[in-house]
Amino acid sequence: MKLNADIIFDNLPVQLAARMEGPKEERLLLGRPLLYEGMERPFKAGTLTIVRAERLPQRAHAEMGAVIICIGSSSRLRRYRERCCVIQVDGLCDFYTLFNIVQGIYDTYDAWERDLADILGDTGDVSRMLTRSESLLDSELLAIDKDFKVMGFSDHNTLFSSSSSKDPTGLQNLSLDAFDQFLSLHDLSMERQEPFIIDLLGESTLNYNLYTNEGYTGCVTIRYSSRSYRPSDKPVLKVLGSFILGAFKQLATFEADDRGTMRRAVQDLVEGYPLDPVGKSIFEKAASQRSFICMRLKLSNRLANLPVGYIRNMIESAFPKSLTFEHHGNSVVAFIDLDELDGSVPYTEAIRAALKPFTSTMGMSAGLSDPVRDLLQARLYYLEANIALENGMLFAPDDPLHVFQDHVLEDMIIGSLGELPLQMLCPPGLVRLMEHDKDSPTSYIETLRCYLENNLSITKTAAELYVHRSTLLERLSRIKRALEVDLDDPDEQLRIRMLLKAMQIWDKVAV
Repeated sequence: MKLNADIIFDNLPVQLAARMEGPKEERLLLGRPLLYEGMERPFKAGTLTIVRAERLPQRAHAEMGAVIICIGSSSRLRRYRERCCVIQVDGLCDFYTLFNIVQGIYDTYDAWERDLADILGDTGDVSRMLTRSESLLDSELLAIDKDFKVMGFSDHNTLFSSSSSKDPTGLQNLSLDAFDQFLSLHDLSMERQEPFIIDLLGESTLNYNLYTNEGYTGCVTIRYSSRSYRPSDKPVLKVLGSFILGAFKQLATFEADDRGTMRRAVQDLVEGYPLDPVGKSIFEKAASQRSFICMRLKLSNRLANLPVGYIRNMIESAFPKSLTFEHHGNSVVAFIDLDELDGSVPYTEAIRAALKPFTSTMGMSAGLSDPVRDLLQARLYYLEANIALENGMLFAPDDPLHVFQDHVLEDMIIGSLGELPLQMLCPPGLVRLMEHDKDSPTSYIETLRCYLENNLSITKTAAELYVHRSTLLERLSRIKRALEVDLDDPDEQLRIRMLLKAMQIWDKVAV
């Protein structure tokens, strides 16, 4: 493995009292060290040469990109520092001892690169790569993918001791609290091609973004919990990043399993596409005798820029058997296997408890369908979840979880109005009651609504309106005369009740 001046300098023993000056390359261009023994030969670009100060040529024959390790001091060094990088060490250092020290640095990095290649060729285990690199960098490491799923972390990484959520594959996700901090910083840096330093979660970190032809793929991070940044960290992290990217590519090839196919098939059904024969066959095997709930989880405006893939990963951590996918760029749709929920409580309460970190910390809202046994009907149950979510956010904004059956009537009423204005659907008598209410402190519309909701019970209506029975009877008499509708007729009563419900809905929509 080729190195650069920073790696050599940062790995020299402290007792050598080394100092480095002059122009240097960050790229890894330096081969193993050469011993300089005179003959006025030039110091060429891309070479690392060890020399005693008294043997430096009078004329500074040095090319840009060369690195000289000089033992001792000489007035000639000034000219060399103007042309190339010079690492000056204590003059008492033995020439061949220094040569062996530098050779040992190369041996260390060669062994590290070979081990990474072996891991990539064996299992592609990202955590093994990071753990192998932890001792070299003397720092904790982690790697995330484009959806901010933690794909691996080194053995001594403390970030996940209490602030992580574990998914069934053995990988972990940044906790919602940690991710909220991470996003505000990382969102500004996902386009950066070179390693960059940011303060993350109260610590300094060095980050290197990974890219493929499809764009941003993930990030490798060094956490400086036990030491400070060194210039040599950047090129080393880039080498590590190339191996991590190779592991990511290998992992991507395993996505074509039955569960992945099921997920894509459900997504196709929800979006209105027919299943291919493979998807249909897997459905028949995997989905039989199982019940699901369709859930649509929508991001709040505050988190409009949040990668939806991260939320998808978190949902799959909360519901390991779910079939989860991104939808319309601002929401996640999940078909949750009811058998995986806590059977001792109603499924709505089990889901509410599992979603609490999303709804309380990040202000998200969710809609639930009725249970579904036939996933071939996935689109219909997605529509139920969508109706529950959209109507629930409108009519019960303080509740983060909305169930379809709680909002069926509202959807029926909204769907029944058609294109005509609401007032045109009202009988003349109901319009007269509305006109009365504009100039009166007593609302005939609310009295009528309460009367109908209490099934024409005078006693219950009077108690709910806090009025005397005789006062209510007199008011109802005036209402019935103005209304000119027989409320004992089931069809007429249904019509009036639907219109009164539509008025309530319209008032909320208008607000």
